[in-house]
Amino acid sequence: MALIVVAEDDAGTMRLIEAALHLQGHEVLTANNGQSAWMTIRQYRPDLVVSDINMPGVNGFDLLKAVREHAALQQTPFILLTSLQERRNMRQGMTLGADDYLTKPVHPRELVDAVAAQLNRKAMRTAALELQVKEAVNEALDEQAWTLQEQYELRLAHELSEQWPGEAQGDREDFHPQATVLFADIRNDREWARALDPQQLAMMLKRYYEGGGDTVHLFGATSAHFVGDGLLAVFTDRTSKTSAHQGLRAVKAAFGLRKSAAAMQGWVQQQFPDLALPRFEAGIAIHSGPVAMMRLDGLLGGAAQVLPVGETVVNALAMQRAAVGPHPVTLSIPVLRAVTGAVQPVSRHFVTLPQCPEPLEVCAVDPLPAT
Repeated sequence: MALIVVAEDDAGTMRLIEAALHLQGHEVLTANNGQSAWMTIRQYRPDLVVSDINMPGVNGFDLLKAVREHAALQQTPFILLTSLQERRNMRQGMTLGADDYLTKPVHPRELVDAVAAQLNRKAMRTAALELQVKEAVNEALDEQAWTLQEQYELRLAHELSEQWPGEAQGDREDFHPQATVLFADIRNDREWARALDPQQLAMMLKRYYEGGGDTVHLFGATSAHFVGDGLLAVFTDRTSKTSAHQGLRAVKAAFGLRKSAAAMQGWVQQQFPDLALPRFEAGIAIHSGPVAMMRLDGLLGGAAQVLPVGETVVNALAMQRAAVGPHPVTLSIPVLRAVTGAVQPVSRHFVTLPQCPEPLEVCAVDPLPAT
């Protein structure tokens, strides 16, 4: 497994971290101050560093800065540990190049997930370099393609010719212990409802959400449904026990929806040139967890419907409606860690969800910059 250096001056926290990582098969080297940790890192060149921020002498920020400025060590994944009172300083840590951070007291499961995500990101980077050497770049770029038009050229004619969701899927009543839920709706929906009459509003929603349905289908959604003025899509992967692959497909779909929203702005201006309208923007939230598919019979003259239900679905809707800031795509932290290395985190914050005793931490993300 991996060689990990842990810098922590609290003996109890150190024992907990060391035990959790040993259980995963990792080799752990410990240091109770930043100076000792820096000497260990330079000598052993670990696969990952976990460091507390508040240490005497060389603190966690100093250690991170030293690692990032060292030519041979600058790509080493680095996770910071912080108390709730120090969270305001995390912008400094992310600016210096921290890959993730955990709030103390540290929970072993969250630590293990964060470490696994960073090691997976490192492995993905190494594999990508090997693929380039073997001249298999085209296949890797195809898997990572974010441009919706490129995907259309390769798959649209085939995919949209098939019935979807299909009779076999439509008749299923199923439970997914791990699914990824995407919810997208139009921002400033009340302003749009006041500015347009019902017929104009229906025309606008029809244009955007018909394209949105094609987009989530294109990236492999298991099902899609309209909830009010929003689009709810569920991504599952029966062939894998992890959420990484379905999470990547959901995030690709989110960026496709964001691109469609940008195109809609031009259409709106052409269609309603004389109206003072808000800017057309879509907000998108992605969350993961268990989802049940509920089959309802006898609705609308006997037509059956299959709907996703459960706390994961409710929280995805609430995440989007509580979203703040200008960035349109928001991920819960489990989804973020599942797609580490494939998106660019912008800001992390908490949202309060209905009937949840604790707020949920989320992260606004952007696509990776083009290279």
